[in-house]
Amino acid sequence: ENTRVFSDKLCREQDKSFIDKTIAEFLPQHFGETLAADNKELTWFSDFQREVEFDPETGEDIGAPKIYEPAYSWEHVSGKAYEYLKKYNEQYPSKCMNLVLFDEAMMHLMKINRTIQQKRGSAMLVGVGGSGKQSLARLAAYTSAHFCFQITITKTYNDSALFEDLRILYIRAAVKGESVTFLFTDAEVKSEGFLEYLNSMLATGEVVGLFAKDERDGMCGEIRNDFVRDNPGMEENLLNMYGYFMDRLKDNLHVCLCFSPVNAKFPIRAQKFPAVFNVSINWFMSWPVDALVAVSTAFLSAYKIDCAKDERQKLYELLGSFQAQVRETCELYIARMRKYVYVTPKSFLCLIDFYK
Repeated sequence: ENTRVFSDKLCREQDKSFIDKTIAEFLPQHFGETLAADNKELTWFSDFQREVEFDPETGEDIGAPKIYEPAYSWEHVSGKAYEYLKKYNEQYPSKCMNLVLFDEAMMHLMKINRTIQQKRGSAMLVGVGGSGKQSLARLAAYTSAHFCFQITITKTYNDSALFEDLRILYIRAAVKGESVTFLFTDAEVKSEGFLEYLNSMLATGEVVGLFAKDERDGMCGEIRNDFVRDNPGMEENLLNMYGYFMDRLKDNLHVCLCFSPVNAKFPIRAQKFPAVFNVSINWFMSWPVDALVAVSTAFLSAYKIDCAKDERQKLYELLGSFQAQVRETCELYIARMRKYVYVTPKSFLCLIDFYK
């Protein structure tokens, strides 16, 4: 819990290491050596480990029960994630995702999954381009059985078009009671007004001018039966039903923001839109070398290379080490020349494509 609450918000490896060191020192002092030894290794939790269940009467697939519990094993959790990824690609062939779920990616998947499975849980994923924010958010929404929605930006997309999309999400989340994940990236901010609406949505749930009074009253009438079932004895008036409508909306609508810290407007927006930055923040750090090797192995395993099998593995490792070395050189370049050069996971994927 401490690593989720404190460590995830930090953007430097040394700060995250400091949290881990502090917890390791604190545990034996206050909880004893035995408990400290039992919790030396971080235990990961997830709710997508159970097998799919079927209705005993009809034999229909009713999905797997969502029980948040400790991971049975890393291999099991990873295997279930790949199962869900395969199902997602079969269900949405136009949005097919070719992902390599290395350890870091699995950790981020479980963090996002944990956040959006909680009532009123929204997340902000912060990382450079190509680090896997959108793909992992979509997969997390799919494993959570949420309806995942992302706006499609066009030349004519404006505030009215955004309102139309938001109305659909509000009806799904509040009237129909469905769990909805709204995926929003900084590339989709056509005007700062978009963030103003999101700020209102995350702060109070209401967006001024989204619904006319007669539309709002109509939606309150639609949820009357659910209101009576969940609030026995409460007076049936529009005020109480609208309060129930807003509570259900906040519980079911989860916003997943994918922002890049490289964007010059990122720190300015943090000051202007506090509710947007008051969600669970998860920083996507640089991919470690073993992750780079796993990605290069996965993408080049089907590519024919004229060499022995053991030499091929060394080539994959060499390709991964190139990226890590360039990243270290960039840090040195910043320190010496005060000029920023960004080497992102996207540039690594481009390197692999160029190699092919």
